[in-house]
Amino acid sequence: MATTSKGVQASYPTHVDINDIYAPTHPDDQYKYSHGLSGVNQPQNNLLVNVLLTTLLLVTIVILVYRVGRGFQAERRHVAAATNPARQAIWATNRWKWFPRLKEHLLYAPLWKNRHNSEIQLSSAITFGTLPSRMHTILLLGYFASNLAYCLILPWKTADAPFLVATLRGRSGTLAVLNLIPTILFALRNNPFIWIFHISYDTFNLFHRWLATIVFLEVLAHIAAWLYNTLRVGDWKGAMWIINQAASYKWGLMASIAFLLITIQTWSPLRHAFYETFLVIHRVLIIHVIIGVYWHLKQHALPQLYWAYIIIAILAAEYVFRFFRVVYFNTSGLFRNRAITKTTVEALPGEACRLKFHLTRPWTGNPGSHVHVYLPSISFWCSHPFSVAWVEPQPLASESEKLPSSIGDLRIKTASSTVSLVVRARTGMTRSLHKKASLQPNKTLTTWGAIEGPYGGFNSLDSYGTVLLFAGGVGITHQISFVRHLLAGHTTGTAAAQRVVLIWSIRSTDILEWTGRWLEEIMAMRDRKDVLQVILYVSGKNSDLDTKLLPEGIEVRRGRCTASDVIDAEILDQVGAMVVTVCGPGAFADMVRAAVRRRVCVKNIDFVEESFTY
Repeated sequence: MATTSKGVQASYPTHVDINDIYAPTHPDDQYKYSHGLSGVNQPQNNLLVNVLLTTLLLVTIVILVYRVGRGFQAERRHVAAATNPARQAIWATNRWKWFPRLKEHLLYAPLWKNRHNSEIQLSSAITFGTLPSRMHTILLLGYFASNLAYCLILPWKTADAPFLVATLRGRSGTLAVLNLIPTILFALRNNPFIWIFHISYDTFNLFHRWLATIVFLEVLAHIAAWLYNTLRVGDWKGAMWIINQAASYKWGLMASIAFLLITIQTWSPLRHAFYETFLVIHRVLIIHVIIGVYWHLKQHALPQLYWAYIIIAILAAEYVFRFFRVVYFNTSGLFRNRAITKTTVEALPGEACRLKFHLTRPWTGNPGSHVHVYLPSISFWCSHPFSVAWVEPQPLASESEKLPSSIGDLRIKTASSTVSLVVRARTGMTRSLHKKASLQPNKTLTTWGAIEGPYGGFNSLDSYGTVLLFAGGVGITHQISFVRHLLAGHTTGTAAAQRVVLIWSIRSTDILEWTGRWLEEIMAMRDRKDVLQVILYVSGKNSDLDTKLLPEGIEVRRGRCTASDVIDAEILDQVGAMVVTVCGPGAFADMVRAAVRRRVCVKNIDFVEESFTY
């Protein structure tokens, strides 16, 4: 027997089953508003859940209609421009006045002024991540406001405080579990909405982080409501007694603590400073959250239990799909010679490595795609994303010697392929990789590895007459695959490109080693002189460069790249629709974005940014 601060006598029997105490007809049910569905307005919860899901469905339909419309326009432009490349003037101008302004002020706009992917830094070691774009902010604020409104639709005038708080407990708990589904889904590489909407994983990862914040706030509201009604008739000792007696509350407490640790761990400075450690701990904590939520719901047979099954099914499907994807591309199969992927790592100047994955199967990725790399001897627990720079298909020996005798023989058949990446040494795995390769004879390391992919690569540039590709540093790996593809498409008549400009900004000339012979192969391609211009900006003051050593046709400019000057010059000679793409450091990408927004109302210009803001 104990007396609470309000003078209420509370007892904590040790011989009574907590489930009996919680029976609504039990005379000793002092905590009826602290458990189960007592005081919870479940019909209203179901109604608001349906309203929220309907709203999300409408937003999904709007995005899908926009994506299908843009895709149809691009396909129509592609067919028209590729079949008649000399007549693309109609595609160079904006057809409507409202759409360029929508791109300038909403679709391409940062949250404020020009900063978007440029990291907010307190020092060289402490960063607070990046800002969402204006469109992202509107969507996130709208979603947050809707969840807040649903939590506050309570019987303010008709119910007493305990009943009202119990309603809030049920509402916040329901929304927290519901929002956990998209929170988990948006964190996955194989999220189907990436391919349906052609929206990058980077964007969904942003939504994942902010949705997780909303879930955590709803979990806090759920706990606070339970504590209020529990402490109203007891004290902290009574609250702890209830937790110790009921398994449901133990599981709920475990999930809440794990979620609190996740929130602390995902603080941007900690996440960026120890990213690989963060990933391992993050996954372990997520497992604890899901297990805790599942048993918390199951012990009381709550109606949200089916949502937990959905979460578990989504995660299981993700890892099963990843496993079979890795096995397919990195082994030759059970009934062949059982070859596996061999990996060659070459240390390069400028603190980088060139990775070559010798696959046992042909590669199916599009230009601009990326892969996740597994190198167990370097980083056992984690995979890391990198852009695919170059692919070399290896034709079958028999096919290369046989003359075609039928239409089917004209199709090039490949038995394997070599996928090449360039990895800049920073911290963690990339630093260890560069250090280990540098210590090897000839600075070349041979090891076992695997790639998972391809991912991305859904931004086709084939319908544009003018293509500007900005690369900053290692961002060249994303852009160089487009250059080869567009030149080949121009020659075969499958791409509309009549002018392709590659702008590569580097600090020192030793970085040119990263592309190796790839640039030489590109500069030797047919029709290159008619289509391609390569501009190299060298910003380092002490960079000595003998231009005679460069492939013919590469223009070298000293100093920093000014994107607005390049874009303005190309607009004057624009052929057809123009697309400007960028892959590089955050500040560099923000500069290109700002330059595009300045001119997007002048001519028909689209903007595409490739980034990995993990």
